[in-house]
Parts: sequence; structure tokens; C-alpha cells
Amino acid sequence: MKKFHIVSHTHWDREWYLTYQQFRLRLVHLVDKLLAILDSDPEFKHFMLDGQTIILDDYLAVRPEKESLIKGYIQQGRILIGPWYILPDMFLVGPEAHIRNLLQGDRTAKKFGPKMCVGYIPDPFGHPGQIPQILLGFGIKSAALWRGLSSEPTELMWESPDGSQVFLANLRDSYSNGANLPTQDADLFTHQLALTGESLLAHSRSDHCLIMLGTDHMEPSAHTSQAIQSADGSLPDAQVLHSTLPAYIEQVNRELADQDEGLPLIKGELRACDHSPLLPGVLSARMWIKQRNQYSESLLQKWAEPFSVFAEAITKASTGDHHNLRVFDSRQIENLAPLIRQAWSYLMKNHPHDSICGCSIDQVHNEMVPRFDQADQIGEELTTQALQRLSNVMETQHPDAFSAIVLFNPHDHPHRDLVEVDLDIPEAVTSIELIDETGAIIPHDTLGSSHEELANVLVNKRGLRETIGGVNEGWVAGMAIIQAKVSKSGDTVRIEAVLDDRGQPDLQQWQEAERRVAEYEADPEIRRFQVIAHTPRSSRIRFVSPEIMSLGWRVIWARALPEKPSGPPQEVSPLLRPLLPLVVKFAQTRLGEKLLSGLGKQRDSKEPIIVENEYFRVEADHTDGTLQVLDKQSLVTFKGLNRLIDGGDAGDTYNFSPPEADAPISARVESIRLNSRTMSPTIDILYLLTVPESLAPNRKQRARNDIPLRIKSRISLLPGVPRIDIRTEVENQARDHRLRVHFPAPFMVEAGCHDGHYEVVQRRVGVLAKADDWVEDPRPEVPQRAFTDISNGEIGLMIAVRGLPEVEVLNPAESAHSEIAVTLLRCVGWLSRGDMPVRQGHAGPAYETPGAQVPGRWSFDYAIIPHEGDWRRAYRKAYGFQTSLRAASTGLHEGILPAAGSFMAHSPKTFVISAIKPAEDSQGWILRGVNLTEHTLKVQFNPLVKCVEVYKTNLAEQNLQKVEIGDDGCVQSDISAHEIASFRFLPE
Repeated sequence: MKKFHIVSHTHWDREWYLTYQQFRLRLVHLVDKLLAILDSDPEFKHFMLDGQTIILDDYLAVRPEKESLIKGYIQQGRILIGPWYILPDMFLVGPEAHIRNLLQGDRTAKKFGPKMCVGYIPDPFGHPGQIPQILLGFGIKSAALWRGLSSEPTELMWESPDGSQVFLANLRDSYSNGANLPTQDADLFTHQLALTGESLLAHSRSDHCLIMLGTDHMEPSAHTSQAIQSADGSLPDAQVLHSTLPAYIEQVNRELADQDEGLPLIKGELRACDHSPLLPGVLSARMWIKQRNQYSESLLQKWAEPFSVFAEAITKASTGDHHNLRVFDSRQIENLAPLIRQAWSYLMKNHPHDSICGCSIDQVHNEMVPRFDQADQIGEELTTQALQRLSNVMETQHPDAFSAIVLFNPHDHPHRDLVEVDLDIPEAVTSIELIDETGAIIPHDTLGSSHEELANVLVNKRGLRETIGGVNEGWVAGMAIIQAKVSKSGDTVRIEAVLDDRGQPDLQQWQEAERRVAEYEADPEIRRFQVIAHTPRSSRIRFVSPEIMSLGWRVIWARALPEKPSGPPQEVSPLLRPLLPLVVKFAQTRLGEKLLSGLGKQRDSKEPIIVENEYFRVEADHTDGTLQVLDKQSLVTFKGLNRLIDGGDAGDTYNFSPPEADAPISARVESIRLNSRTMSPTIDILYLLTVPESLAPNRKQRARNDIPLRIKSRISLLPGVPRIDIRTEVENQARDHRLRVHFPAPFMVEAGCHDGHYEVVQRRVGVLAKADDWVEDPRPEVPQRAFTDISNGEIGLMIAVRGLPEVEVLNPAESAHSEIAVTLLRCVGWLSRGDMPVRQGHAGPAYETPGAQVPGRWSFDYAIIPHEGDWRRAYRKAYGFQTSLRAASTGLHEGILPAAGSFMAHSPKTFVISAIKPAEDSQGWILRGVNLTEHTLKVQFNPLVKCVEVYKTNLAEQNLQKVEIGDDGCVQSDISAHEIASFRFLPE
């Protein structure tokens, strides 16, 4: 007997063609109506809230009095919630973000009742290959989705690279295949239901078919139960059920379990576009969103979480009550997990597919900015406190230094890189140098100095206590008093304090100052007090760090240089003396600075412009600004790198659509300047790219009137760092175009390797031939995270990026090489258009989106990494590029930690640590990573802090098995090929 499973639901886009608040009003109306139906009609059995629990938060913020009612319906199974917090785009947010999403979904669901244990991801624009393993890590054994599949049947098995499999309900006719069923007309409902069911049964191995009665923002119908009952009694040889996704999947599996032949198996990522539109242009729409998201995720994942864990663990290991330890910040709070979750919550509210993809109205994306800001504010403050807290417990004594700098490495491999830090410099010191523990000098650049006066007031005795009364235990206005001096001149006492928002109070100095102030208050000859407060004299310095251990630290020192004796003043000729003020004034202008900085750097037009370090020699071409790179290890030369190419785009935020008549336009050089005065020489290239201002009115070609795009690339080589770093800045005033940067390699490849979600994905170059019935043209642009690599097995070229998720590997016609093309900007003016040859019909409302033209100044960071072998020889360099090092300046003091070490050492490095975070239940902390190899690894972990118990957990952080701890504190575990593994560490 055929069984028609009617699933009542809504697909809830939290923001899209309306803002969040506008859609929230509709949500309130929808849930109010749903509750009324559930209350009045016991035969309306089930309603699915789109697989995301944030709907409950959004509704109950307006209707808090409905919470107990909703809980009751959830516990009865009449409202289905979860398992997600939000429905994200699966490629544009990081793999850890998917786990945090499911963790948050679990937390919310537990407050109400059982979660729906189906990986419901109906509308995202493709799916990474490790999603089955992620779902199984939360006990979810099935998935249901629409996009990304081809003409497969409705019942499938989906396998991850590690072999994990889940049952996959293929929503062949979309998550809206029953949305148009007319529930108010029972006869017509029955007729159309039969047609809808037959469409699915033709592609089903079982007798069950899934009818999704709902669509975007669709409210439930009060006629649903009557229509279902009528159809159930009218359709011969069929049963019509008001059902749920879990019930449908359970009955299908029960029926198919008796069949000898297994279900069709699909493996890896799902990115087909023939049966349903993939909408791949979202990878590059509003690129600034992708860049900000990458920064925010890295800030939380690489800095705020792990170093907060380390700081708290070191505290508890060193003393039972850290408040008694002098070096710790009395403002530091414990149990940071709720704050970190709050930051992730702000960030995840930017992760729904219509938000992170950039395919909403402009106001929606404007409102994403404060969410990014708030996530970053929490992340930055937690990171600053953690690094300072750790710095304060390190051994930093040095006989020649006046300050110490603690360098921190967030990567799971040893690393050295560029570091910037603010260094407080004593008033008497005029010049400094940096040294390591051997006394070796570390070259540095000074970027600027600051010395801010915070207060300067003159008060009588009565007003003194009002002025300094806010001081408490050496703190005032959230800043530490690190120096305090009291002096007397006549009837006036001068109180001078140095305040630092990064340091710790010098209580001894302040207490002595308070004692002297009290004496002067009692002195009848004293009439006035001058209170002066200022920040320390500080310089921002930049340098290349020595190598730092994986997930570790290293101390270096700053010491004063003796002043060089100055010679006798040189007399200026009386004839030139009147010109000196004019020369000084000119030197301070922008033109003067430019000319003076270029003195000695102007080259003959044929003279090569070259920078090099021990790894690479880079030469810039005077005509097109492309780079020629000699890899000194392999002796291979790469030519034509960093070529900027622009083309037209007649598409929308969902799809790139080149105009019918279009030709690529390459940038040409306006000027090249070599800057060799810093410790890292750079080449600055100013390009002029003259492009059409927009599309022509017919949208079939670009307009005739041109506009200049000013583009600047700074190419940097750091000593000891095997990368070529590039920052490209673009002033964009053109519309309807796409700007990419190309990197050819001196060999051909058939496939590229792309950093993905807990895997490195190999994808073939080019696209499949399109058949006439395809709903969308296939595109060669694909997702990437930290890098894309091409290799012939002996040599390779890797391009590392920060927040640039769209890339293409191409083999240009009539060429003997392959190249990597990274998208920098894609500029379009419409949310959706219905007149594009690349896609059938609209993907959303036809609203104009001038913000998606992304006018203004933008900057992009990427790096060139030539290498030997394949991606396995270079991927750590790309991960190192994605997240910068950090440092904290501190005083000279004793400490419980040595001057260098690792908080968590591990081997082998082919197990990549992706997260170290507080456990959700506050019981210890979680380490997670992935085995990127094709074989089982025996991984050893050596935490700095001794642990009493270690457990292997699933991704939901439920303990699976206890792991033995060795006598030396090390932990070993076998981790299977491509396995995502999590461990709980319980410190003493």
C-alpha cells in the first residue's frame, strides 16, 4: 500500500527580502496561528519549525507567556524543533561553526523537549562531504535535503570520507512539493496529492512518499486535518498520514530493511546543479561579509577559546585560589563558556544562508555589521585578558631588559611570522632593540608612538578626594595605576599617575603615594593639588618572531640602547638658511613624504624590481605588474603571478552571468616602488584598470563609457617565512563586473585540491557538459577555505587566502599551464533576475540591491606558496597565514612558566587540531581535530597541565570511552582515516 506522509512545516528565512524585525512580526503571527490550530484541532497532529531552534527564541522574546504552552506541544510531539540553531550556508561558514550550531540547537531543545533527530538542511547551496560524520557525532543517523543532488532516487545512503553513513531523504521535488495543495478544497487536494505522490513514487524504492506541506514563511492551514482525512478515505490503495520526517524515515528504513539490494550510495560533497539550482554565485556576493566572518571565526576558535582554557587551567594548576596570586588580574572572571557561547550566538545569527551568502536586501546586510562587531568585541576582550593573564605568570626576568614581550602561537604546528605589539617605554629610553634568550638581536620597525594625557586638574583640598576617590586597590576607571609620583612645589602638590588598561596595578607605589598625599593633606601650608594622569609612553613595533612552539609561547625582551654621542652641530650656509623652513614644511606634505621615501629607490624602466629572502626571489614586471617567482629550493620559476583581470557580470547575487559580448581586461602598471628600508622589503605596485562603468542598458554587453579602478598591491617577503604575502587594495566605483587575480603554474593539472570542511577536496578542472533540461549552467568556480593547491606531484603552487571563498582552477585555451583564479570582487545590482541564460527563473524577489555593487575601498589578503610535492607539503603554511600571531608586553618578573613552551603538544602533525574550547557542561575542556590522511594515526597529546582523566567523546561532547593517561601525562589514541575526533580533558 502506498503511504503519503504529509509533513506540515514552514521554511523560515530569518531575514532575506525583508529585515529580521519585519519577518519576526510575521513569525509571531504564524506561531500564534499554529498554537490556535493545535489548541482547537486535536487531529492537526504535527508541525515542523524548519529544523532550527532560534525560531523559539525569536517568538518567545515577544510572547514569553506562551513558553509553557509551546513546551507542552513539543513534549507531545506536535511541534518538532531542532536539531540546528539556525539553518546555515554549509560552505561559507567554517566546519567548527556547524558543530557549534548543533551544540546550540541541543542546548535550546533541552529546555523545551526532544529535538528532531534528522539532519534537516533543505535549502543551503550545496553540502560538504563530511556532513554525515558531523551528524552522526550528534547521534543523528539521517538527513533530508534538496539542493546539491542530481537525479538520484528519494532514498539514499550518504557517506563521508571516513566511511560514516547516514540515510538521506532526497527532497527531489523540493521542500515545497506540497505547498500548493489546496487544503480548503478536499476533492482538489486529493487529486493533486495523488499527482504529487506519483511523481515521487516513480523514483522511490519504497511505497512511502514525502509530501512537504509548506514553503518559505508559509503559515499552517486550519483545514489541513480535514483535507488529510478526506484524502485518506478517497485514494484507493493508499494511506494518507499527517506525519513527520522522523516517522517517514523510520517507516522507509523498516520497509527497505527486508530488501536484499542496498540503497544507492553517494559519497562526499553534493554540488550538482542539473536538478535543482545550486546558486554558486553566493560564494562571491558581498565579499566583505565572507572576510569578516573568517576573521570572527578565527578570533573565537584560534584565540578566545583556547587561550581562555589555557589561562584558567594554568591558574587552577598553580594555586587553589587564584585570587591570592599577585600576578592575576582581579577583574578576571571564571567560567567563560557562557560569554564565548554568547559571542558564537551573535556570529551564528549572521550564518543563515540568505545572510552569509549576501543574497538579501541591503538593509539586512547592514544589520549584520553590529553582530560581527559584538562577536569581535567579546572575542578580542577575552583574548586580551587571557594573553595578559598568561604573560603575568611567565618567567621574564632579564638583567639587561626593561620589558618583556610574550609571543603566542595559536597554530598546532611550530610557527614564525610577523608580529605587532604595543610596547611601553620608560621616559628615559630613547631607542631600543629586541633580543631573544641567546642575546641575538631581532630586527624591528617602529610604526608609531603614543602618549595620551587622561587628566590634568588643579583642585583644592576639598576637591582632592572627589578627584582620586574612585581609586580602588590600584584601579581607576578600569585602568591599572602602574606608576605614581608625588612631589611638592611651594603650596602645591603634584600627583602624577601612569594608567595602563593592559597592565596590573603597582600597589606598593600607589600605597606609598597615598601615604604621602595624606601627609600633605594634613599640612596647613598646602593649598592645592595638581592631579595628572596619562598613559605610558608607548610605541607600536613590528618584527618577525623567532619560531614558537605549537600552541605555545616564547618570551623575548626589549632593552635600551645607549645614546650615541652627537657630533658638533654643522653650520648651515647663510644662503641656504632662509630655505630651511620651506624644506621642512614640504617634507611634511604627502608629496614630500612620497618623494623623500623614494629617494634612492627610483629605477631605470628596464632595471628589475626585486625582493628576496632565503626561500624566494620575486621580480615585478614593469608593464603588467605580474610577478616572477624563483623557488630557491626547487629552482623552479613561476611567471605571470598576481595578474588582475576584470570581466562583466550581468547576473544577480545568486549567479554569475557573463554578458553575451565581453572580453577580459587586464590591469597595467602606473608605478612600481621598492621599499627596502624596513626589516621586510616590499614592492608596492600601483595599477590602473580601466573598465566600463556598468552594463549597457540591454545588459548584453558592457557600457562604452569607462571608469578607472585604482588598485594597489603590496608584495612582502618576511625573513624566515616561506610565503609571499600580498595585500591588494581596490577603490571600486564600477558596477556589474567581477575582478579576479590569477596565478599560473608551469605545468598542467586535471584537478585542484581545495581546503574544505575537515577535509581537503579534490575537484576536477572544468565542468560537465550541460544537458538541455538542466535548471542551471554548471560553473567552474568552487568553494575554498584556507587554500587551493595545484601540483604535478613534483612541484606545486598553493594560494592561501583570508576570507576569499571563491576560486577556479583553469586550463587556458592554447596554453601549456594551469592556473588558479581567486575572486576578489563580484559586483551586481539585483537580488534576483529572471532574464539570465545561466539559470531558469528567479531565485528570489527582483529587488534592486545597490549595496551588492560593493562600491568603495576594499582590501584583500592572500599569499603565494610555491612548494615541492603536493598540498601535504605546504598546507600548514596556509593555515599559518590564515590567523596572525599575537603578543603581549609584560614586566620583568618571576613566574611559574618558563620563557618558552607549549600548552598542548601533539604528534603527528597530520592530525590537525581544529578547536580547544571549554566543555559545554563546564567539566574540563574539549580538544577536537581531524586526521587528514588515508590511514589510521596513533596520535599523542601532551598537555602542559596535568589531567586526572581523559575521555574520547562524540561531537555532542558525550563521553564514549576513557583514554589511559601515561606516567608522563601523555595521552595516546588511534584515530581512523579522515576521522573527526574529540577528547575531554579533566585537569586536576
